[in-house]
Order: sequence, then structure tokens, then C-alpha cells
Amino acid sequence: MPVHQNSYYSIGQAAKICNISIQTLRYYDKIGLMKPSEIDKSSGYRYYSNLDILHIKIVQDMKSLDFSLEEIRHALQSGSLNRIKGLMKAKHEEALQELRRLERITTSIEQRITQIDSLLEMNRGTKDSEVLIELKELEDRYVAYDRKRSVCGMETMVLKFTELFGTIYENGMTQNGYMMTIYHENIMTFDRNDTDLEVAIPIKRVETNHNFTRVIPGGTYITAMYTGIPTEQTYKCIYGKLLEWMTKNGYCEGGPAVEQYLVDMTQMAKQEDYLIELQVPVSQRD
Repeated sequence: MPVHQNSYYSIGQAAKICNISIQTLRYYDKIGLMKPSEIDKSSGYRYYSNLDILHIKIVQDMKSLDFSLEEIRHALQSGSLNRIKGLMKAKHEEALQELRRLERITTSIEQRITQIDSLLEMNRGTKDSEVLIELKELEDRYVAYDRKRSVCGMETMVLKFTELFGTIYENGMTQNGYMMTIYHENIMTFDRNDTDLEVAIPIKRVETNHNFTRVIPGGTYITAMYTGIPTEQTYKCIYGKLLEWMTKNGYCEGGPAVEQYLVDMTQMAKQEDYLIELQVPVSQRD
């Protein structure tokens, strides 16, 4: 029978029709993924039917959807639409998970860019000058947090933030703002070796349904922005300036102080380039 005529195509013709290489078709035959309908016994030439062409197109389509050759082989062998549907649903969920992962990476990169821009802008305005003090209206902040009594020091804080980031990532959450330390005792008098400290990382609102998440209330805050690594002397000095401003302008403190790291050790190697904002909730005196 002249199998190369009528509805049969040589391997070269099939490759051209499907826009695929002859080497790939031979490989598919070798692994049992797509065998030609006819092989000439005398010459060994492969011939593909119209149905074979359709199967090659299905293989190409599933490959474009990131299915492995093994997954495609099982789907073709089963010939079941339910089997193919199941594979499609599983691949769809896999793609959604990858999309969420890439979205988290994109968000983190955008935050890094914003932080660097803030540093560059603040360096132009605050280097060799007084601390920048402003009265701001801040919105509610939804955060993952860890609060307990502990030592107040750089190594301890790095460990706390590292553990909290681990909790966020384990629960598929996305950072949505700058890291914070919250002082639940008076900054001017607390014991650095045993104090009530909270570390917090902002997250998206829809994710605040865990026992390690809460809301930092919005409202009026007096803030001071400065550069350099935070030390006991630094934040006591800055906090003192804020108290002085409150006294002069008729405000009183309304809650624990928040130290927010706009640019920190995760972005900068030089400690003098850290950018910190101390925030204290306030209300006007009667």
C-alpha cells in the first residue's frame, strides 16, 4: 500500500505542517509520546495520518500550557476528557500559585525602589540639618506582629524580624509596608534588658485573620524622620524633641511610640544611610 499518498504525510511534511522539527518528532516516537500510524517496513520511513497531526497539535498546545511530556503522554493514552480536565484544573492552580509568588516578588521590588527613592530625597533635605518633625494623619495599618518582653538590641531585633518574616511567608502573605518596632513602655525610662517590645510588618488587610495579626489604629501622629542606625541615645533624643514639640503646640501622647524603618539593614550596608521615622499618636489637650 502506498501509505505516503492520500491522507498520510512523510515525517518532513508532518514537521512542516505542525511547525516542528523532524528531530522532535523522532524523539516523540522514541519515548512513546507520538508514534506515526505507519512505518514502511522496507525503508523505515515514518508516515503520519490526519489523526496523528491532530495529536501533534494537542501535544504542542499542552506544552504551551507548561505541561510536562510525561503528563501529556498520560493524557493522550487515557483518551479521557475527565482525565484531561483534571490535569487542566491542577495546572491552573499551579499557575495561580506561581502568579501569586511573582506578585509578591514584584511588590517587594517596588517597595525597595520606593525606599531607595525616599532615602535619596531625604538625604537632600535632612543631611546636616535638624530632625524633620511633622504632624500626620495615618490610616489604620494591618500588621503581622510578635510582642513579648525581651532585650532591646540590634541582634535581638534582627532575629525577631527574621522569625516574623518566616511566619508571613509560611502563610503565603505579602509584605505591604515598612517594618516597625513598637515600644509599649516609656522610651525615656524603659530597661533595655527587659522591656515590652513588639515587632510588626504591614500586610494586606484581607490577610488579617490570624492570631499573629492585628490593626495599628490610624489617627493623628507626631513624627520625626532621621537617618542613621537607631541607638538608645538617638531615639531618646528624638523622642525628647517630639515631647518638646507636643508641649509647645498643645498636644499630649495618646499611645505607644512606633519606630518605622523606611530604609534599613535589608537594603543598605552603611548604617548612616538607614532612614527611620519615629511616630507617636497624639491628641489635642482640652
